[in-house]
Amino acid sequence: MTQTNTLAKSRSGSEGIPHVPMSGLETLWMQIGGTLCNLTCNHCFISCSPHNHNHEQMSLDQVKKYLAESKELGVKDYYITGGEVFLHPEIFEIIETILQYGPLNMLTNGTLIREDKAEKLREIQNRVDFPMTLRVSMEHFDETKNDAVRGPNAFRLALGGIRNLAQQGFSPILTITRSWEEDKDSEMESQFLQFLQENEVPTPRIKILPGFLLGQLAENQRAYQKEERVTDKCFENFDITSLQCASSRMATGKGVYVCPILVDHNFAKMGNTITETLRPFPLAHSACYTCRVTGMTCKNE
Repeated sequence: MTQTNTLAKSRSGSEGIPHVPMSGLETLWMQIGGTLCNLTCNHCFISCSPHNHNHEQMSLDQVKKYLAESKELGVKDYYITGGEVFLHPEIFEIIETILQYGPLNMLTNGTLIREDKAEKLREIQNRVDFPMTLRVSMEHFDETKNDAVRGPNAFRLALGGIRNLAQQGFSPILTITRSWEEDKDSEMESQFLQFLQENEVPTPRIKILPGFLLGQLAENQRAYQKEERVTDKCFENFDITSLQCASSRMATGKGVYVCPILVDHNFAKMGNTITETLRPFPLAHSACYTCRVTGMTCKNE
């Protein structure tokens, strides 16, 4: 099938708005931590904080329900995020439960991963067959620059979490939101990798994310402009099914959304079960433009 035909078949009626088809569900995201977080970062696209209850933490029973459905649908891997997942009182039970179904990737700010928690993660990993991977979010290898975004002591606590994970044999992926010009990516990547090496991470890896002009970043920097939208022309030489939303969905305590970026937007809720959401989705939000022009994926790749 040509890219043009793929796009044509993915349209569902809204003139001028491309629709991404569901090419096959591979990944299930779950917003375990809701929008509760111990940090208040000034660029958070869903404005997570200690006081944000827009999405509550998911219960273990909710997680089990989605896992059972995901198995029937052939999901291959899982991601959990928040908010901060390690605020969840049942986080270790949730982790071990998910690892009975497939590989698990955890997004965390790392600040709550004390030695005992890192040891508990190692104990769980030793009991299960599927691997777990942790992604720790920071903003800079410089403490002052990091804490200007994430708040006082965030650097010190996250670095402690990284070191505790490394001591247990984990290699957390360092995730950074780009705050520099894109042509400096190679230079910054080298410095972040060196930072991880200096802190004895066995296999240093990083993931650089673009900023999404939503939530706190929209308030502190700017909102999307009217022209920052995808159109049919955006996909003339680009396979629309390479977008993350063609192969994943985001389960929350409120229902199932198209992706992790748009959980604050009611139009992005596609149903109460995963099965209800296996249909094309209109790329009507400006955040879809960021994904298209940057090649962004929330996954580790």
